[in-house]
Parts: sequence; structure tokens; C-alpha cells
Amino acid sequence: MITSCALRGRAAAGLAAVLLASSLLAVPAGASAAATRADVPDYPAVDSGFPLGDGTAPRSGVTRLGPGVTYRVYSQGSAADDTWAVWVRFPDGQEMTTVAATATAHAQGLRDAGFPASVMPLDSPASADTYAMTFYGVRVGPYGTAAEAANARTGLKESGYASTRTFFTAETNPGSRGPWQIRVITVAPGAQADVRTEHGADVSGSQTVKQMAAPAGALAAVNGTEFDIASPNNPDFLGYEGVPQGLYVRNNVLLGAPNNGRTALLLNAAGGGHRITETSSRTWVSAPGKGEREIDGLNRVAGQVLGCGGVGGDFRQSADGPTPWTAPLRNGTCYDPDEIVVFRPEWGAVTPGPARKWAGTPVTEAVLNGDWEVLGIRHEPGPVPAGGRVLQGIGRGGAWLATLTPGTEVTPRTTILGPDGASVTSPAFSAVAGGTPALLRDGRIMLNPAANGMAHVSCRLPAPGSGCRPSGVLTARHARTLAGVSAEGHLMLVTIDGRNPLYSVGASLPEAAQVMRWLGARDAVGLGSGGDTTMVVGGSLYNRPWDEWEDTAPRERPMSTAVVVVPRSSS
Repeated sequence: MITSCALRGRAAAGLAAVLLASSLLAVPAGASAAATRADVPDYPAVDSGFPLGDGTAPRSGVTRLGPGVTYRVYSQGSAADDTWAVWVRFPDGQEMTTVAATATAHAQGLRDAGFPASVMPLDSPASADTYAMTFYGVRVGPYGTAAEAANARTGLKESGYASTRTFFTAETNPGSRGPWQIRVITVAPGAQADVRTEHGADVSGSQTVKQMAAPAGALAAVNGTEFDIASPNNPDFLGYEGVPQGLYVRNNVLLGAPNNGRTALLLNAAGGGHRITETSSRTWVSAPGKGEREIDGLNRVAGQVLGCGGVGGDFRQSADGPTPWTAPLRNGTCYDPDEIVVFRPEWGAVTPGPARKWAGTPVTEAVLNGDWEVLGIRHEPGPVPAGGRVLQGIGRGGAWLATLTPGTEVTPRTTILGPDGASVTSPAFSAVAGGTPALLRDGRIMLNPAANGMAHVSCRLPAPGSGCRPSGVLTARHARTLAGVSAEGHLMLVTIDGRNPLYSVGASLPEAAQVMRWLGARDAVGLGSGGDTTMVVGGSLYNRPWDEWEDTAPRERPMSTAVVVVPRSSS
């Protein structure tokens, strides 16, 4: 149980009883009795109003996990204003349309079939690179309980409306009063702790945050990058759930290439401290008499690029045929028939075959030792040598590799650059891609969804002066994992639980930005969200990962990477 917790705000005594009774809020053995002023930023001020709901001060508590490392929890709001409903997709499978008349007609058809349907207007606010727009959804309801909504959903399916889901109206109700549960791990400058990234046993496989945190002896950990998840909603899944979407660096080793231009969390970056900014990378190799060859990917299946934003030659498959594509496209799929992909031992024991789209395509692999000397050439997937590398090529990439011979010395080069073109790496550098746009920049709310591949696919970067058409990513509340850096250099790893009517309804991205500014962040970005959102403290699950609104119990999801806070050795 919590051995000491300095509570502040309204109803502190009542919250104390709740905290003491909840194993989810238990502080690990060895946690200190109090946080010092140096541990915690001066934000938010005592009794400051929460930026969501009715604006009153939340109930709160703070506990010291180690020198310079604290755990804070905030709780506020109630679910009094919200009900249950069923979201009915349009015939094209989309949940929203930009045409009010289409939504009106869809709702009328449902009413004609005997269902109490109505149109939901959803306002997407203007951002740094998208313009404001109203979207329209259609819901059936409202209902007083989840069971009633589930019965309605069954009736809709029996009537031929198969694309439906139940939800709590707090998901889209801008006037919702919550509730919200926010948890914050703060690492102060000079803390006796290190922050880095972790993955599971292999980059190609997934594990829970708890499983990734345990071998590191982490004081605390949260989920990291989004990834190629095995899900009915991911029809392009390639069979390796651990593959991160976008930038992943561990101990200054690039293990996942960025979707170039996307915002990322940079730990121990060049110049010292942590940063949140947009990144791009380039990796290439050269060999005597063979010239240079671009590396298209690292530790992923050849020929298919999750999230797009590759180095060139990539295309999207559209109704008009292959469309050249170099910009990021979150959760989108791009293809390239002429690639070289590097596999390190962190990938796993054996290289994979190419993407299904290129099934039967000849594969050439150059097997290298740790000094990047070619040991041999083979023409099928095979083992990754301990301490070595495998360069796998298809198409023109495979043809280039086929010209190498045993004994050839290959020279690799990699750059990871910020928007100013300067390197962001350092000997202790780690990084994970953001799963959302940037949220704050220099203390101001700044969302850049188009730059992060979260605008309509018609968007072309750089966005025009009027911005790109939004995709709807800014309109709904979900669970969020967020990262922020204060002006003083405090790193904040934050979870906002969601999809739980009695506990926490989540936050939209504009709301998440407001919360991070309230917590004192100068720069901020979101990491994974939804069912990914996980916080582990001292080996225990502290938050409530919730996948769907109708779930009845927390479930920790296996995922790709984690951000961990580990005690620094005194030796």
C-alpha cells in the first residue's frame, strides 16, 4: 500500500482512502516517504484548476520513487452527463463523413428501420498544418447501460448493419465531465536514474511493458512506439508484432528507421537532456568498386513499409494504381520492390522472407561479421550470425548485393537528424517515434498532424498555407501515453486512462496538449494510445489498460517497445 503520499486539492482525505484500498496504486517497496521540491516541477500549482471538465482542482498525490524520480496521480470529474450508444459505420466502412447530407440520409435510413438514430457533428479544430472541419457520425441511442447498447448492436447486425460498435458518449461529447485519471512519472535533471528504451527478447516479437521493465530493474516504465500489431483492424500485418512503426534507437543503436519527418521523443540527445522534435534518418553502405547503396529499412520485412515515409522508390497502392509516396502516413502501407534491409541480432535468430506482395521474388542476402566483412552470399532467408549482420535485398537491392564477394569490406554510415539538419545522437542516445502529432512546442499548443501522416491522404507536404484536410484524428477521446519536457529539463512520462466510464474516459489530442501544458511541459508528444497505454511502477501495473468501452477488466497488451526509468548504479 502507499506508505506516504502528500495529498493536495479537494477531498484529499477521501482520495487517501481510495488510494490505500487500491492495489493498482500501491507504491513499490523502498519508495521514499516524500518527494522533495527538487524532484517535482512547480506545475501544476497547488489547487490549480484542471484544464478539462468543470475546471476544479483535482485530487492528487505524489510519492518519491528514488532520488529525483517521482510518481504523481491526479483524479477529477464524474460521468454524470454521458450515456451509452452504438456507432454505426457508413456503407463504405468509415465511421465519419465530411458530408452532412450523407450522415442525415444514413440516420434516416436507420430510423426507417426502427432504430433511434441521430447525427453526431464532430468538430476537428485547426492545427499547425490542417484546417478546421466538421465531421459527421451516426449513432443509435442513447441507452442507460452498456447491456442495452449491446442489445441494440445485436439488433443492428441482424438487420444487416454489421459495421457497428458500442461506445460511451464521453468519447465525442465536448461537454463531458469525465472522469479522468492521470499518472505522471517525473525524472528531474540530475536524478540518480537513467532513462532509455527497451524491447522484448527480439525486435521481431512483442512483450508487455511489465516483461520489458523487469530485466532492467526499472523504477517505472511506459509503452513506447506504435507497432505492426496483430489485429483484425490491421489487414496488412506481416506476422512480426514487435516491429516498431518509425524511429527506434536503443543505446545509440538504430533498430527501427523513422517514418521521416515524424515527431519523436529523444532521450539523452546531443547537447544533453531530452528533446521532442521531428527527425529523419539516412543509412547507406559502400563497398570498394561498388559505390554506395541506400539502406531502405532496418529489422523489418523487405518490400513493405509500415507508416510510409521511406527513403525513396516507395509507392502506395490506390484505385488509380501505384502512387509514388515519400511522406509519412500513420498506420498506412507503402511498398518498394527494390530494397535492402539490414537485420541485426536484435531482430531474432532468422531473417524473414519478403512481404506477401513480393512472394516468390528472388532474395539475396549478404552475411557479414561484426566488422561488416562479407562472410558469404546466399539466396534465401537464413540465420543472423551472433554479433554480425545480414543485408537482405530484393529487386535492384538484391542485384547490388549479388555483386559482393566473400572478404569484401562494407562500410556503413547512418545519420539521425533534427529539423535543423544537425545530428541528434550521443553515446547514451535512445529514441522512440511519437504515435501522435507534436502537442506542445515552446510552451504553446502546437499540433502538426499532417507532418506526422495524420491528415487526409490527399495531403501533400509541406502543407499549403491554408493547411491540409484533417483526418479526424483530433476529434475523439482515447487512452493516451504522453511524454513531455519542461523548461527546467524535467522529463514527464504520462498516462491518461480511457474507455472506462467509471474511472477515466481518456482525452482527445487537443485535450492531451492542455493536460501536458498544465503539468508544466514545454514540449510534448504522444506515444502509443488506446489499449497500448500502460504504466508499470516497481514491477506492478499501475494504470488500467482498457481496449474497448465494453471491456470489464484491465488487460496489459504485448507491444513493441517501452521507455524505462532505471536506478543509476553508484559504482
